[in-house]
Amino acid sequence: MPMFRAGFALPLDELRDELDRVWTTLTAAPPLHGWSAGPPTAAFPAVNVRETDDALTVEAELPGLDASDVEISVAGEELLLKGARPAPTAAPGNGGDKPATWQRRERGSGGFERRLELPVAVDAARVEARLVDGVLTVRCPKAPQCQPHKIEVRSS
Repeated sequence: MPMFRAGFALPLDELRDELDRVWTTLTAAPPLHGWSAGPPTAAFPAVNVRETDDALTVEAELPGLDASDVEISVAGEELLLKGARPAPTAAPGNGGDKPATWQRRERGSGGFERRLELPVAVDAARVEARLVDGVLTVRCPKAPQCQPHKIEVRSS
């Protein structure tokens, strides 16, 4: 059955809808400072994890960072990506001497830490990482006991 609104109810409903929209936008937006806050779906950096017979490969998006801005460590079956992006202090293209007035700011700055639970144990001594064009690639060779072994089948 349709619902009809009359009188003052319509403007109040519109105000409630607008407040709901603003609240949803605020709670879904990335934080202005740092990347460690926020729901798990907004985790930074975004990662992909691939598995082959001999290794796990983790790719993480780290735009604007240099290799010196990132720390990586492996302990057991956990990979830790840690780093920081400095906050921009001047508007691009103005010589860097004038402070910026933000009109919109969606890219975070500050420190981040991302812990990834790996599905198998890896050989920490052989882990390799490289950062190219804002994409960090970490190759984690599987521990020998986790790699598949071919079993010979004998006949009687």
